[in-house]
Amino acid sequence: MIKAAKIDLSDISNELSFLLFILRDVQELDEKRIREFTSNLKWDSFIQLTLHHRVYPIVYLKLNQIRSSLIPADIMETLRYHYNSNVIKMMQLTKEMNEVCGKLSDNGIRTILLKGPILAIQLYGDMSHRTSKDLDILIDAEDVERAEEVMTQLGYEAEDKHLLIHNWKNKFHHFSFRHKEHSVQVEIHWRLNPNSNDSHSFNRLWGRKNKVHLLNQSFHCLGNEDLLYYLANHGARHAWFRLRWLMDIDRLMPKIDSGKMHVYFKQHGGQSFTGQAFILAFNLLDSKIPHSMNQLTDNKKTLRLAKTSLFFIKKIVKLNPVPEKSVVWHYFRYTLSLMTGRQRARYLLNHLEPNVQDMSLLPLYKPLHFLYFPLRPFLWFWRNIINN
Repeated sequence: MIKAAKIDLSDISNELSFLLFILRDVQELDEKRIREFTSNLKWDSFIQLTLHHRVYPIVYLKLNQIRSSLIPADIMETLRYHYNSNVIKMMQLTKEMNEVCGKLSDNGIRTILLKGPILAIQLYGDMSHRTSKDLDILIDAEDVERAEEVMTQLGYEAEDKHLLIHNWKNKFHHFSFRHKEHSVQVEIHWRLNPNSNDSHSFNRLWGRKNKVHLLNQSFHCLGNEDLLYYLANHGARHAWFRLRWLMDIDRLMPKIDSGKMHVYFKQHGGQSFTGQAFILAFNLLDSKIPHSMNQLTDNKKTLRLAKTSLFFIKKIVKLNPVPEKSVVWHYFRYTLSLMTGRQRARYLLNHLEPNVQDMSLLPLYKPLHFLYFPLRPFLWFWRNIINN
């Protein structure tokens, strides 16, 4: 195992330090260390951080196991409430996953589950140990229209007005559905991420897929190498503002075959954001990085990305679906720094084109849609700066 480059954590709060201490993979939490942290801890801030980072299942299970008198009873009760709520949520998502995937399969549509209960089983061995607000299902791009019909039959309504854009399948990589009665959200993906290309086509991913068994049923999920690429890319695009994503990387790391991953990087890229994930996981969670992966962390760009993303981890910020006003320019610069020159050009050109938000903010008759192009910068500024 190797040690990645150290990054400065001296200015993180006591509450975040305690949270990281709990999340690290130690057999038993040391009572003396707990006393050091809790002697000057703001418990409201600690709970706020735990909920924001979506790691309260693990925090509750670990603290409940030691039953320390240093943890206030009302704090444990709050964590217990959220843990139990998550168990119910994951059971609900599992029920919907069975129904949606079954119906899609009946219509000849292959599915690969990206997150949700299956990811919790893959990485944690128990679906109650990870949170998830929705289901993310990857399908072949050719099946998107049929999948939309199936979702409608199941009582789901599309949340995205994607059909307003003529080239929506090229411009976006997923759209969302919400059930009319029980409000479960399902995202149907036809690309792995916004920058996916033919090397990550559905058929290629299907050929490398894994299988997970849950409730006497089999579900398809990403192979380990594809999953690392996907999770690292997703976390990087969102600046790792939730520790849950780094916990996923930490749990996945021991399952990775370094030899296969080196071949994978040569074919698909992804070294910079994967190295960023490894540096952050090492520094924040004491993750064990395989020695043969050291070239990922021994890189100036990777280290710079890791240091930059700390800005979003230390604070409680909202980045999704749009960054809050206080960090929007910081996040914009960070996003550009992640990209290659070609990706940066494509990203900027893509943002010059009108989107659904522009059309909702300023509805125009179809013959006047050409006006969205010159108006695009002003509409973006109004939506993200003035009206945020």
